Formats: sequence, C-alpha cells, structure tokens
Amino acid sequence: MAKEVLTNEIEQEIEAVPVISTEENEQKDTPVQETESAVTDAPESKTKVKRAPRKTVEKDTAVVEEQEKTEEVEETVSSEIEEETAEKNEDKSKKKSKKMKEKEKKEVAEKKEKLKKKKAAVAKRKEKEKDKKKEKAKKAKLKAKAKKKDKAKKAKDKAKAKKIAKKKAKRTKAKKNKKK
Repeated sequence: MAKEVLTNEIEQEIEAVPVISTEENEQKDTPVQETESAVTDAPESKTKVKRAPRKTVEKDTAVVEEQEKTEEVEETVSSEIEEETAEKNEDKSKKKSKKMKEKEKKEVAEKKEKLKKKKAAVAKRKEKEKDKKKEKAKKAKLKAKAKKKDKAKKAKDKAKAKKIAKKKAKRTKAKKNKKK
C-alpha cells in the first residue's frame, strides 16, 4: 500500500514538472537578470520569503536507499514512456503501411513487457530485502535470548557452587571444633 502511494506521488511529480531544454533555460535567465538589476535600483519593498518547515522525523538509511533505487527505476521507466509517446506522436503524423503498424505494436508490446518485468524485479528485490531484514531481526532476537539463558545458567551454577562451598566450610569448622 505504501509502495503504491510512493509511486503515485513520484509519478505525479514527474508529470507536474515540465521538461525545459537548456536553450529555453538560458533564454529565461537573461530577462531575469535584467529585471533583477531594475529591482535593485527600486526601493526595497521585498516581501520576506517564508522558510519551509523543518522535518522532525528522521528517515532510516535503508528506507532512503530504497527510495533512491525506486526513484532511479521510475526515472528510467518514465523516460522510456516519454520516448514511447514521442515515437507515437511522430508515427501519427506520418502515414505508414499496415505491416509497419503491426511491427510497431509488437515493439510497444515488448517494451511494455520489459517495463513490467523491471517493475516485477524491483518488487521482488524489495521483498527479498524485507525478508533479509526480518531474518536478521529474528536471528538477533534468538541470539539475545540465548545470551540471556546462558547468563541465567551461569548465575545458577555460581549460586550452587557458593552453596556447596558454604556447606564445606561449615563441615570443616565443625570438625575443628570437635577436635578441640
């Protein structure tokens, strides 16, 4: 469930961010620099930019690594999907014969299968990591239990030895008293 929410959020972010080429970016930067110089000449009536709230919850490194892996896979998936849509748009503009269209359908189907396989592999890898964590926790728990049991046994043996030593000391004391 949480995995679905994460993927949905990331897909939404990917869809929301428009792709800007470097040329467009440079063009946008030059007018901004001109306006900035004009703004510095004007009287200072800037509004304060609010600071984003700090996150109080710290994430576990394993969770962060998993998110990075999923983001990488999702980025590759999204780029492949974008390539497919670009190819489809080009194909629509051109008229092709039936054989070419069938060939493209097969290629698209193959790409979809590859994407499904990648997603399945990622899910399988995550499941394995989860299982490894559970197994590790289980082993640690058993180890702690065994350590506790061993400690209790040593304490019991020590108490027993102390009791025996006490009885022996009593007997030797009694023998000495008898001889006197």
